[in-house]
Parts: sequence; C-alpha cells; structure tokens
Amino acid sequence: MSLNLILGLWLMISPFVLISFNHTILKTLWEDLLLGFGIAMFSLCRLLSRKEREVVFTDWLVTALGFVTLVNPFLYSYFKVKIAAWNNLSVGTLVLFLAIYQDLRDSEPHLPVH
Repeated sequence: MSLNLILGLWLMISPFVLISFNHTILKTLWEDLLLGFGIAMFSLCRLLSRKEREVVFTDWLVTALGFVTLVNPFLYSYFKVKIAAWNNLSVGTLVLFLAIYQDLRDSEPHLPVH
C-alpha cells in the first residue's frame, strides 16, 4: 500500500525533522531509520510484486515492522522524548492497521467477472 511507503519514508526522516522540537530525539535515530527503511522498502516491493507469494510475504513483513515500530518506545523506554515516542506510536499503529487491512482485502475471494 502506498500509504505505508509514505509512512516508512516519514519514519526515516522524522528524527531529522523533529530535532528542532527536541535535541534528544537523535537517540531514536537508528531505530527509526532502520524501521522506516524496512517499511518503505517492503511496501515498495509489495506494490511492485506480481506473484501472490511475494505479496503475502511482503504484507507479513510490513505488518511485523509496523508492530515493532509500535512497541519500540516500550522496548527502549524513551518516553522521556515524548515527540519521538508519539511519532513511533502513531506511525506504528497506522502501518500496522493499514497492513492488516491490506492483508484482509487481499485474502477476500475474488469473484469472477462475467
């Protein structure tokens, strides 16, 4: 889904954009860069995939990365950097829900066209 691609790109650049609000946000830089890169790349691969196995695999990966992004503030306890924590919570939630929605949409049986 192209929205997940955009969210992944945002997650990659967000530490550089949000640094003007809080200079300690760079502590989350590497996690956000890696997670954003993964979300963006696998979303792009999903958009370009033609085989059903590739689509299912990339959907699963984007869903997993969305979940990791969502729980990242809890794993690394950086709630003192509130803007970074809220950024990860909101991006992770959106990516996770969009990936689940796309997966459910793809798993619906396709009706033949007459």
